[in-house]
Amino acid sequence: MSARAWLGVAAVLVLAACEQTQPDPLAEVRQSCLGDGVEAEARLEACTVLIDSGTLNGAERGDALAHRGAASEEAGDVTAALRDYRAALQDAPDAMLAVRGQAAILIESGQLDAAEPLVQRLVESGQFAATAHFLSGEISRKRGDIASATAAYDRSIAADSGYFESFAARGSLKQDQADYAGAIEDYDRALRLNPQLTPALAGRCWSRVLMEDGDITAARRDADAAATGNPRNVPAQLCRGLLQLRAGEWAGARTSYEAALDVEPGNPDALFGRGVARRRGGDDAGREDMNRARDFSANIGRHFEELGVRTY
Repeated sequence: MSARAWLGVAAVLVLAACEQTQPDPLAEVRQSCLGDGVEAEARLEACTVLIDSGTLNGAERGDALAHRGAASEEAGDVTAALRDYRAALQDAPDAMLAVRGQAAILIESGQLDAAEPLVQRLVESGQFAATAHFLSGEISRKRGDIASATAAYDRSIAADSGYFESFAARGSLKQDQADYAGAIEDYDRALRLNPQLTPALAGRCWSRVLMEDGDITAARRDADAAATGNPRNVPAQLCRGLLQLRAGEWAGARTSYEAALDVEPGNPDALFGRGVARRRGGDDAGREDMNRARDFSANIGRHFEELGVRTY
């Protein structure tokens, strides 16, 4: 081969090597959009850049849309999340991340019939198995099918023993059936996995209050932690308010019940509890709150007395 030919071959090889080693200009953006451990706002920005780059095929665009939807959901923009999940499934019908996200939002908003086929698809896919069974349980629970809900939560836990949401949800079902010891066991397991899980803290507070010879000191710790962690968690504020009434902490109880009423203005337990706190604290106008609560629930006074509260 002539020297000129060798030079030509060498040039081709060098060019090929340069093409192979040339960095992907969107590599960092891809990692931020599709990777783990990136804050929601940064993921949103990265996914938007990636989607708008014009370099993605249909499946890749669907994946990026699904991840942007998940970031929007984490950031609290459910409308944007749902829009991206739906668009993702148009580009990539098998994008299970989008199926999971859309199903969860529909369940949260009470659209159970619309969510059910999505959850079934997720279960059948084998992806996100723990979440799939948890969502199935949520549909059954909201429909009042306790046995099916419990079985679904069991399957979720079998798929992932670290899925704390299913332990907390199963604990809530046990609490509703007056299995307070069983509920506390599930709440304990959930809280070992996620010590800041407010619904489990609030649920464990109530189980301890409702069970015979429950640990009231521990219940108060749970109530304080839950209400501090999420002041808008109504069960947490109600449990703390009840324990404050039992301890004669009228001002504290009033504050707890008012926090609950900020979220649910017509909550009869919060109204009655605030009325008791006001009246026992020297404000006779608390009687108005108590009477309003009786309009919602005629036997609410007896209910509070059974929970250890002296209402007058």
